[in-house]
Amino acid sequence: MRKIRVCIYGGTDLQKTPAEFIAALSYRILDSLSAVIVTGGFLRSNAQPDAISTDAAALAGARRYAEAKSVALQECFEAWIPQPQLDQRPEIQNAVRMSEKDGVTVRVMVGRTPLGRRLAMVAGVDLVVTISGKQHTEVVVEQALELGLPVLPIPNAGGDSRDLLAKYRARISANFDSGALDPCLDAVNQTIGSDPDAAALAVVNLLRTAKVGRCLILLPFDEKHDRLYSTEIEPAVSRHMVPLRLDRLPRSDAIYTSFADAVGSSRAIIADITDLNRNVMYEIGFAHGRGLKPLIFTSDRDTLQRLPVYFKTLNVRVVSPETSLASLVEEYLRSFKAHGE
Repeated sequence: MRKIRVCIYGGTDLQKTPAEFIAALSYRILDSLSAVIVTGGFLRSNAQPDAISTDAAALAGARRYAEAKSVALQECFEAWIPQPQLDQRPEIQNAVRMSEKDGVTVRVMVGRTPLGRRLAMVAGVDLVVTISGKQHTEVVVEQALELGLPVLPIPNAGGDSRDLLAKYRARISANFDSGALDPCLDAVNQTIGSDPDAAALAVVNLLRTAKVGRCLILLPFDEKHDRLYSTEIEPAVSRHMVPLRLDRLPRSDAIYTSFADAVGSSRAIIADITDLNRNVMYEIGFAHGRGLKPLIFTSDRDTLQRLPVYFKTLNVRVVSPETSLASLVEEYLRSFKAHGE
């Protein structure tokens, strides 16, 4: 099962305390969750060589974790950088981006506009944390909210993160356990200056309660399955993850470019094979090839007798009055949290 991706995004000139907090947060996320840190790869500006960016602070925490745990840094930190030819903007003049020389995994967002890169980065992660920031942080937070992703703007360094938290507090809170946001922010406010590690732990404890990840639902596109999706599958999935259905994804390269991208960004997959739909069968095979283990179900027991040979070894569940689809979905998705996946 793939690790969750946590995007840390924000200002390019953090003061000492916020920088120490972000470094501690990066370390604690990696130490507490099965996660990879994702940033935009802004290392520093030659125009302000002493300024510490959010990305650089997160890298410092990830490097400390990698050294302490004797793991490769590139396994826990990714820099999603712009294509160099599209990175020539006044606000980032003299910018130095991270590279493989820094020991991290670098993903070049080829062909993306600056806006498209930010939108695609948010669409490709599971959690977003922001601090400080101007202008672009608003785009990142609002994109996360639009996609239903858990996002936490840390208000203590001011900037757009503080304003966005105030503006969208109710929507932000809804993606975590009920009542969990306020105690976290109170703890951060009390400890960020005196004990950045304690503040980081408060945030990690909140992130543990998030509705993390996307669940891709593979169904034929017809009226019968539309009803099944709306009445049983979507409500059950929404209690644990963000539900996705291929025919209802926004048609934008900034979000998903293909079915393969949707599978690659999903932690869980649910598939209905009652009708042995060819598209669904192919999609299940593709998902297995990517290391995912879908919940496969049928509402007709006779389907089990008509399965291809290579499907007969899989655990295909039969939905019946005694075994409701909603209960199967919830059991499947709860297993991810139970195993820390």
